[in-house]
Amino acid sequence: MNKVETFKILRQDFQNLTYENHENQDKLSIRFTALISKFIDSESAYIKKFDNVSFTSGTNFFYEPKSKEIWMAGHKHALQLIDDVIEDIELFDTLDRPTKKESLITKDSSKVFIVHGHDDGAKETVARFVDKLGFKAVILHEQVDSGATIIEKLGKHTDVGFAIVLYTECDIGGVIKSNPEDLKPRARQNVIFEHGLLIGKIGRANVVALVKGNVEIPNDISGVVYKSMDTSGAWKYSIAREMKSSGYDVDMNKID
Repeated sequence: MNKVETFKILRQDFQNLTYENHENQDKLSIRFTALISKFIDSESAYIKKFDNVSFTSGTNFFYEPKSKEIWMAGHKHALQLIDDVIEDIELFDTLDRPTKKESLITKDSSKVFIVHGHDDGAKETVARFVDKLGFKAVILHEQVDSGATIIEKLGKHTDVGFAIVLYTECDIGGVIKSNPEDLKPRARQNVIFEHGLLIGKIGRANVVALVKGNVEIPNDISGVVYKSMDTSGAWKYSIAREMKSSGYDVDMNKID
């Protein structure tokens, strides 16, 4: 049974719940969390969203006039979240499945591609980390142009087995007519574009986003790995483990 079928069965079980008979609700909620942790990520935004689904008002629920209405709204919300998960899994499984052409592409496991914004300090820190592990850090603007466009350079230099995408506080943004105080730090648009390009080319499992600071990230897409660039340096071990899982021969003893 594949991932999509598993979540479709879960959805059907949730669909069968009623206000009058929902004794399996907690069990199904636990199953949802377990499946998300297994197939996507234990820190997925979907787990937090599901935890926030409300089936009660928090008071003496079954004696409230609108208790059924509240439960049904929560039930509808839960079903929609499961539908969103199924849609994302179908999308990313398609992206991760190599085409005949992609299967012929040789991925160089001696290099790591680094996508960055305007935070030169973060870029240099990550590049030094990659170098110290014994791999070549590939940074696009350091590569010879030879008259090539940015897209052509990306196509040429992303023949790697792993990539790190730096989400740093380089831009700010929000919805139209946002108050200035509601604007949030964001990564550069080119960073988000290149992140998507790399997912499509080398596979979601081989691309990690490293987040520095309070950066707004696209949290409505499940399955994308985001790691915090903490000041203690624990991120180095986290990234190294991801590289190992992508087939890189990483010596953890080289991490300082």
